[in-house]
Amino acid sequence: MNKFSTWLWRTAFWLRYKVGFGLKVYGRDNFPMEGPVIVVPNHLSNNDPPICGYALPRHVHFMAKQELFVNPVSRFICTWLGAFPLNRGAIDKVAIRHALGLLKDNKVLGIFAEGNRQRNGKLGRFHDGAASIALRTGVGIVPVAIIGSYEMKKNESACIIGKMIPVEKAKPTPEAIEEVNDKVKSEIQRMIDSYHNNAIEETLWK
Repeated sequence: MNKFSTWLWRTAFWLRYKVGFGLKVYGRDNFPMEGPVIVVPNHLSNNDPPICGYALPRHVHFMAKQELFVNPVSRFICTWLGAFPLNRGAIDKVAIRHALGLLKDNKVLGIFAEGNRQRNGKLGRFHDGAASIALRTGVGIVPVAIIGSYEMKKNESACIIGKMIPVEKAKPTPEAIEEVNDKVKSEIQRMIDSYHNNAIEETLWK
């Protein structure tokens, strides 16, 4: 993606989420500025990918459900933003190879571990994908907590970027996957709770 395209969509997301809704971003200084990274946010609504696009300092290539690539307009937007399709009904070897290639090229891979949007605001069950790829590659995971993106009320939404959780390269056994998922999920929940309790530790990005 060229610099003009990046500037264009970042400006659009800034206007919509920062100017329009007063989105607060915390912990931006936690994000690694080089090397491969796996980003795992919680998932509340279709606002979540562009919120991450605005809040994170590096371009995130999200795994997106295959259905978003059926409509030509939606497919164009997703492809333009660097997303790639995932068939959620089966083990998608093509998507996995693409994800591994992104990490090999020192890029940022984004995966919504819950899979579906959780409209009740509570964290759902984490699927195996993000933890499995992290274990296979030894690439750390940056947890991201998104708050208020479902209703998007003025000055009531936030994006909190946590510190990278290191993952050692290992066989992605069910036990190892569960351990990684538990760490990531617990950290996202901690950030959500700290925000609601006005006890947030991360620095607000101005």
